[in-house]
Amino acid sequence: MKFIANRSELLPIAKRCCLVIGRQFTTKETVCVLMEADEKQNLVQFTAQGNECVLQARLHCRVEQDGKALLIGSVFQSMLELFGDEATTVETDKSTISVRNAKAGYRFTLMDTAKYPVPEPCTPDLLTEAGNLCEIGAKVLFSAAKSNGCNSRALNCVHVMVHDGRWSATSCDGYRLTVVSEDTSRTEPLDLLLSVEAMKIVLNVFHGVKHCKIGISGSYAVFCGPQIVLYAKLNEQKFTNVQPILDGYCMMHEIEVSGNALLDSLKRVSAGSTNNAKLLLNQIDKHTLRLQFLSGMDSTITGQTELDCTVRTPLPQEGFCYNYTYLREAATLMQGKSIEVQFDKGGALMLRADNELHLLLPLRLPKTEAKPKTGRTRKAA
Repeated sequence: MKFIANRSELLPIAKRCCLVIGRQFTTKETVCVLMEADEKQNLVQFTAQGNECVLQARLHCRVEQDGKALLIGSVFQSMLELFGDEATTVETDKSTISVRNAKAGYRFTLMDTAKYPVPEPCTPDLLTEAGNLCEIGAKVLFSAAKSNGCNSRALNCVHVMVHDGRWSATSCDGYRLTVVSEDTSRTEPLDLLLSVEAMKIVLNVFHGVKHCKIGISGSYAVFCGPQIVLYAKLNEQKFTNVQPILDGYCMMHEIEVSGNALLDSLKRVSAGSTNNAKLLLNQIDKHTLRLQFLSGMDSTITGQTELDCTVRTPLPQEGFCYNYTYLREAATLMQGKSIEVQFDKGGALMLRADNELHLLLPLRLPKTEAKPKTGRTRKAA
C-alpha cells in the first residue's frame, strides 16, 4: 500500500479517529486506525471504532498502490502534529509501515489487518437534515446522570425526538431536567436514545461541520457529513417519560430576571469550595432577591449578594434552597436571555427562556440554630 496526501487533510481525520477510539483498550488492533487504499478511485478510507461509535472517513488523494494497513491512532495523530504542512507519504512493505515527509519519517512493525474487527455496513432507510442537533444536544449533556452503572444507564443518556414539527433533546438525572427544542421542516418522526459518551463523540466529530444528516439503521444512529459517516450505538434502555412531570407542574411563584445578571450574581456570591454547596433564595422586595451561598455540608463559609429582578408572584418568607452547582450550570446556558424563574408549591424551580427549560428540585432548608442564652453566674461567697 502507498498513498500521498496533504498533512492538512490527514490531521483532522486522525483527530476524529482518536476521539472515537477514546481510551478503551481490549486488543492492540482496536486502538488502531484501519487505512484502506484504492488505486482506481484514488481514495483512502479510514476506519476507527470505540465502545460506543464507529467512524468511517474518506480522503481523495494520490494512491500509488492498493492495500490496507493498521496504525495506532494516537501515534498517527502525534506524527502528523509534528510534521509541517506538506505532502505526507504512507507506505507499507512486507513487514513494516512508514509515515514520512520530506524532512522526517517513522517506521513501525506491520500489524495483521485480519485481526481488526471490521464493522458491518449500516444503511439507513431515510436520511434527513439534522439542523442544529449538535447545538441542541450540547445544552442538555450537563443534566444527564454522571454514573454509568446499571441503575442509572437509562438516565446516563440524551433522548432526541422529532415530534409535531419540532426537534427536542432531553436529559434527566433524577434531580434536574433539561429540555431544549426548535422548529424543523422534517415531517417524519424520529426517536433515539444515545449515551452521554456517544453524544459527546457525535458533538466533537461534527464540530464545525455545517451540514449533517441523521438516520437510524438497526441498533445504530447514523450521522453523515461530507466524507464522514459516524455510527453511534443506540441505548437499549427505555427513557423516563418526563412529559407528565412537565404537564403536572403548577407554578405558584414567578420572577423575571436577566440571564447575564443571574450568572454574574452566582459567580460573585460563591466562596470556597463549591462541592455540595447550597444556594438559598430569599425575596427582599418586589425588585430584589437575596442569594446566600453555603459551602459544603457544614456551611462553614458563606457569601451573600443581591440580584435585581421583577417579582411577579411573591416568594414565601423562608425562601427556597438549591444545589449551587446545578443552578449555576443551568444559568450559564441561558446567558443573554430574559429568564422566567418559576417555583411550584414545594419549591421545584423552573428556568424558562425561548426554546429551553431547566427544572431543578429543591434541597432541604438549612436549620437555624438558636443561640444559647448567656448569663452571669454568681460566685459563691
